[in-house]
Amino acid sequence: MTSLVVAGLAYLEVYVPPHAPVAPGHERFIDGIGLGLGGALNTASVAAALGVPVTLCAPAGNGIADLALAAQAARLGITLAALPSRDDPAISLVFADASERAFVSSADFDALGQVEQLPEGGWIFVPGLEEAARLAAPLARARRQGAKVAVSASWNEQRLAQLATLGGTPWDLLVLNEKEAEAACGQVDGAPERLAGVAASVIVTMGLHGARGTLDGSHFSAPAAPAAVIDTTGAGDAFCGGLLAALLRGAAPAAALRVAARAAAIILEQRGGMLAAPDRMAALAREIA
Repeated sequence: MTSLVVAGLAYLEVYVPPHAPVAPGHERFIDGIGLGLGGALNTASVAAALGVPVTLCAPAGNGIADLALAAQAARLGITLAALPSRDDPAISLVFADASERAFVSSADFDALGQVEQLPEGGWIFVPGLEEAARLAAPLARARRQGAKVAVSASWNEQRLAQLATLGGTPWDLLVLNEKEAEAACGQVDGAPERLAGVAASVIVTMGLHGARGTLDGSHFSAPAAPAAVIDTTGAGDAFCGGLLAALLRGAAPAAALRVAARAAAIILEQRGGMLAAPDRMAALAREIA
């Protein structure tokens, strides 16, 4: 079984609760402020729980968030390949309601631009178009050496607007949600075909309506797995982690899509996108062993 390399930013997430403005010089105490780790760690945590050796290649310095990242990676059995960076290189303030999230984020993307060689792996996953652009040279080098490259679009208006113009099929797999597909192509219908010059396989996830697109040369439409939704954070990351883990463990495309949907459903039933309790994937991991 070959391994998965996840290359991108791992964010310290601060969940900002609804609160009334506080006058200067005053302090108001509330019931709680949620903290978590996310970004690239989301996909890495799911794939590791599904039994795949995972290396997380992420910028890290010596700050509080960096210490937390190193501790969580070790606890989850993920190898951390830290890229030299400023302290606490990726932080997000998360404003969430029952159905959607908004972010105010800071990220040291420049640290990715300094990468010359990525760790070896059967698949390399990059959780964002900005990250993929900064890592273009080492990703191309890795593909020449036999690795496959998967990219999740993530929300970046400028990169999404340019996406359909990319040529040369620089990636093996591209995953977008409906909003990202519409921003890239003007409409969701036909997006996998319009983006065929970007990646050999293109998947559009559609929440409770499942996913559709192309995978390994075949068109498909796959249902979502049932879930008692608590928080949508990280569901797309989990879909990618489940899909790549299943493919790395030898699953056929149709079976890998079912694993991806079930992995996403498990994350939908928790708060935050990182899988803090790997045993929640234990039954799914046994099925694809």
